[in-house]
Amino acid sequence: MAYDATKALIAALQQNPTRSGVQKALSATKFSAQGASGMVTFLPTGDRNGPIQLVKIIRDENSRSGTGYDFVPLQ
Repeated sequence: MAYDATKALIAALQQNPTRSGVQKALSATKFSAQGASGMVTFLPTGDRNGPIQLVKIIRDENSRSGTGYDFVPLQ
């Protein structure tokens, strides 16, 4: 998500590199930027338009990450 947010900010800055210009670009109904997970767009409320996957962190001695913790999607 941080990568997608950075790509959206870069795209907005390219349109108008001022504080108010970025705000106008991001709130425009036709704004989009290519992110890692697809096109980044926003709802009129300012929330990102796209699916969200909630996860929980579990402790697992045999974790795939090697840290002892894994992210597990909530059902």
